[in-house]
Amino acid sequence: MRSAASLIVTAPLAALAGRTAARGDTACNYGVLMVRRVGGGSFGGALVFPGGVQEEQDKGPGGPHVACAIRETYEETGLLLLTAAPPALRARADASFRVSSTSFRDFNSTIGATALRTHALARWTTPRAQQKRFDTRFLMLNIGDGDKFALSQLGQEHVQASELVELDWIAPDQALRDNRSTLALLPPQAYMLHELSQFRRWQDLARRAELLDRTVADRPMEPVLSRRSDGRVVALFPGDRAYPDMQENERPGDADLFCREPHAPGLHRMEMDPAPAGGFLATNLIRTVTYGQPRL
Repeated sequence: MRSAASLIVTAPLAALAGRTAARGDTACNYGVLMVRRVGGGSFGGALVFPGGVQEEQDKGPGGPHVACAIRETYEETGLLLLTAAPPALRARADASFRVSSTSFRDFNSTIGATALRTHALARWTTPRAQQKRFDTRFLMLNIGDGDKFALSQLGQEHVQASELVELDWIAPDQALRDNRSTLALLPPQAYMLHELSQFRRWQDLARRAELLDRTVADRPMEPVLSRRSDGRVVALFPGDRAYPDMQENERPGDADLFCREPHAPGLHRMEMDPAPAGGFLATNLIRTVTYGQPRL
């Protein structure tokens, strides 16, 4: 299993004027950065958060997961989420400066080039049935009014053609509304968008992020996916009354997968429809237990 990191980047809609997050109706005053990868691969055609596999160079005061998430976000979108422009960039009057992989690790030790603060949100592992497996830390980074260097880059982010085919800022409630019919998501992204959508104001989300318990956030969430007789797929999460004993190779039966009382105790699952190009549509998170990643 390979270590990886993914970054949930949010920014106020006011700072995203003219960006795609402003389209349509939304009750949220902020957008979330999401991308679609080249060729689909393990992600199918689903929208995901920026991120990737941890590399040897990923080092710094925040630890390898933070360094990996910041690096991957830069490589994929061009957003350099640091407190200030690094000296090499400040010295260039043009926009041609690009950070090489070998120099990226030096940023955290460069005065004025520290990564913006991140918050550990969750840790997910790929289901055991899949051939390629990842142990992924999900971190949250909220771009605020005081993050001048990051704000100056909004509107300049771009698709890294070798890795992405699409980049979008989208409000959480809008993403879930589109997910009912057209926007495919994977369980981790759908789960976190459901959690984010509880917060209408970016300011409230940022305050809540400060209170997250890092210990709880490091508990691995390994979903178990099963198909019901009606064609819907159910992802069971740790703590659900039907979550199988991994050591015994148990598989939940059809009766365990139908949820006729969504407010009943002992439920931690997501119901969803497979999307034709990969990922899932019409995701419905049911959570009446506190086990697992911290609740926003």
